[in-house]
Order: sequence, then C-alpha cells, then structure tokens
Amino acid sequence: MSLIKGFPKKKRHNWFRTTLGQKLSESCAFSFCPTIKYLWLLGALMVAFQSCKSEYQQYVDRESGTGEIRDSLIFGMRMGQTKKEFYAICWELNKQKVITAGTGNQYAKYVVDADTISGDLSRAKDMLFYGIFDEDDVMRGMDMKYAYQTWAPWNRDRHADSLMNQLREQYLQGYPGNDFMELKVEGLKAPALVKIDGNRQILMYPVNKKDVKVRIEDLRYKLEK
Repeated sequence: MSLIKGFPKKKRHNWFRTTLGQKLSESCAFSFCPTIKYLWLLGALMVAFQSCKSEYQQYVDRESGTGEIRDSLIFGMRMGQTKKEFYAICWELNKQKVITAGTGNQYAKYVVDADTISGDLSRAKDMLFYGIFDEDDVMRGMDMKYAYQTWAPWNRDRHADSLMNQLREQYLQGYPGNDFMELKVEGLKAPALVKIDGNRQILMYPVNKKDVKVRIEDLRYKLEK
C-alpha cells in the first residue's frame, strides 16, 4: 500500500515536497554533497601535502622551478668544467703564489683576509678547497673548509660560530640573491645555513669549535643522484 494513499492531492504534494527537501538537506549535510565533498577533500589533501614538505624542500622546489642557472664557484671556476681544467687553474694560481698546497696535498689552500701590507693576521682565515666531481670527472661543485689562523680554545671570538657569521656576510656579498636560512642537519649539534639561487646551493656548517665547512653544489646533479 502506498504511504501517501488516502491523502488529499494537495497534502500529498506538500508532504512529498517537504519530505524530499528534508531528505536532500540531510543528505547534503551528511556528505557535503558529492561535488562539495570532492572539492573539500581535494583542498585538504593539497594543504596536507604542502605541510608535509619541509621548508627546505619547498625552498629547493621553488628555486629549481625558476630554471635559473648559476654556475660560478671560486677563482673563475665554474660547474661543468673538467677535473683537468680544475688542476690547470690551480697550477696557474700556485705559480702566481695565490694558493699553496694544503695539508697532505688533499686540498689547495688560500689565505683569506690577510693584510699583507701591515702583516695583520688577526682576521686571516685558511680556506682549504677541492672540486666536487662526478663519475665522469665533471665538476659539480666545490668543497671548502675555513678556520681562523689565530684560533685558540680560549679565543672565543675566533671560534666556528663567529667564523660562520662572518662567512655568511661574505657569501651574501660574493653570491648575491637569496638570504641564508637555518637548516637542521642530522648529526650536527648546531643548525647549518643554506642558500639556494636557481640550481646553486651553498651549505655551511660548523665541523667543530674551529672549522666551518662550506659546500657549493649543483642541485641539478644532486637531485638526480
């Protein structure tokens, strides 16, 4: 038997319209309606995806997405040069007495901020450097280590944290563009600093109380590994 049998036509119409409207309203309230529910879920997933990506990863994605190529390193060297070219440049710099061989001949050494006229070495820093090469001996970056020549355990303003502050300013001047941001790196007690401009990343961090490590890398190669 019909549920509406026996109702006057007008009442049937009103009852049907009211009941149907109520059911649709309840359905939408419960499920947000299919289209609204889908859009809400899609938006929530996008927000969740972005929040799961670290600030550093968002930084990498943003700069990589610009398509900008920054390949300059030090002493006119550039990413993409060969190991043979690296050695040729170092040989010439050594002939000019700009650089010398570092400890164990594993790195070249350059003295930064030494006042050769007055002989003041209070701000002088040793910079050890060597190219970062791939399996085809193509240079993909530069590995460097800095330390004050006047470092001493009791000389607090010559420790690695003070050195990092000075290096930060020097690198911002030498490599204009974005600022450094702090980055927590597993195994390090103090935060590292990272600066990305297009494909070029500069990462610096204290190795110990004396030394600061700086790595300039090509993210195009690093992200493909």
